[in-house]
Parts: sequence; C-alpha cells; structure tokens
Amino acid sequence: MLHGSRETEVHFIQRFTRAVSHSIYNVYLWRRIRSKVGAMERARIARDLHDGVLQSLVGLELQIGHHQELMSGQDRPTMREIYVFLQNEIRNLRELVTRLRSVDLRPGEMVPFLVDVVERFGLDTGIASRFVCDSEDIILRPRVSSEITAIVQEALANVRKHSGARNVLVRFACSAGVWTLFIEDDGCGFDFDGKLSLTDLDETRKGPVIIKERVRLLKGELVIESTPGAGSRLIISAPIRPCDT
Repeated sequence: MLHGSRETEVHFIQRFTRAVSHSIYNVYLWRRIRSKVGAMERARIARDLHDGVLQSLVGLELQIGHHQELMSGQDRPTMREIYVFLQNEIRNLRELVTRLRSVDLRPGEMVPFLVDVVERFGLDTGIASRFVCDSEDIILRPRVSSEITAIVQEALANVRKHSGARNVLVRFACSAGVWTLFIEDDGCGFDFDGKLSLTDLDETRKGPVIIKERVRLLKGELVIESTPGAGSRLIISAPIRPCDT
C-alpha cells in the first residue's frame, strides 16, 4: 500500500513500468512471428499469453485501480493515465490472443461467426457496426474461411485503434465465381487519397501488413480506397476454386 508516501509511490510506478515494458515487448515479438507459425503453435502462444502475461496485467490493473483511491489529489491524474494506458494494452493483448487462436470453422459456419465477431466489436467499442452478406449457402474451404475471418478481425482491430470511426460496415458477397469482402468505415482514412492495389501498396509501403500477407496466402486481390478525414474501404477478393465448394 502507498499510504501517501511519495517514495513508495515512485517505487511502485517503477516496478509497474518494468513489468509492463517486459510484457509489451513480449507482445511485440509475438506480433512479429504470428503470421509465420502454424496453427498449433499460434494456439499454444495464445494460451501462454492468456495464462501468463494477460493475467499478470489484469492483476496490475486491479492493484492500480485500488491505489488510485489511496493517492493524494495531485498525484491521481498521473496514476489515472497509467491506469488508462494499462487498460488499453490489456484490450490490445486480448485482441491479439483472439486473432492468434486458430478458428476451426466447418462448412457453412463462417457467416454466422462473422455476424458474431462484428456484433461483439460494436458492443465492445461503441462503434456502430453492421455485417451484411449478399449471398446464401456460402461454403468455402476451412482454411479460406479462417483467413477471411482473421482478416475481418485484424481490420476491425485497426479501425478501433487508428481510425476514430463512428460507423463500420463489413460486407461479404459471392458472384461469378469470386468471393469479395468489403470493410469500410467513416474514420480518418489512410495516409493517401485515392485507390491503391496490392502492388501499389507494396511499392509505396502503405497499407496494413498483416492483412496484405493474408491476402497473398489466399492468392487474392486487395484494393484500398481512402479519403483522408472521411474514411476508407478495403476490398479483398479471390476466385472460388473448385475445392472450395
């Protein structure tokens, strides 16, 4: 307990900073490797993060929440900033754990799963979120369904962290032997004005790296339309191959 001791408060903040810095560095490393390891290894990493780092951060969150009540008035704003920072990192880590876990979808389960993902995103963030499917009886290979789901989760995480959007729409459609995924929001947009293909994005080093990697795994196409200050739209598409049906 702090008991109003300035020296004790400083020691506590130092311990907190060391603990969180170590945890965040571990999360950074997992972000770097998550697209390069297999599903079983990703699942193991997700369990380790959830049972280890995440639980430790949640414990720190509870301690800091308690210490806020014990601190003097002039020190509370600083502790409040630390508390909010920690809450954001916990939210980021939970999103990472969710994306690391392998989603094993059976034929026909992708659309209901995406409905749930988008609905939960709206409830968690307060961003008005909607999912629309323009096709019926969509049956894709489990690997394709899992990659599409991972792209949606990654895109929504980016919307929450970077866009400042108030509305987001996720739409999925199949037509003329091609499936297409649209993800659009009314946030700040990307750092360019116009439309860039996957090749353009690579040449200019723009666009979300993880999503670009997943589109390549699907042998698909990616187009990003951006209007700075008015929002963006991601369009991902790929042929429905014979073994998808």
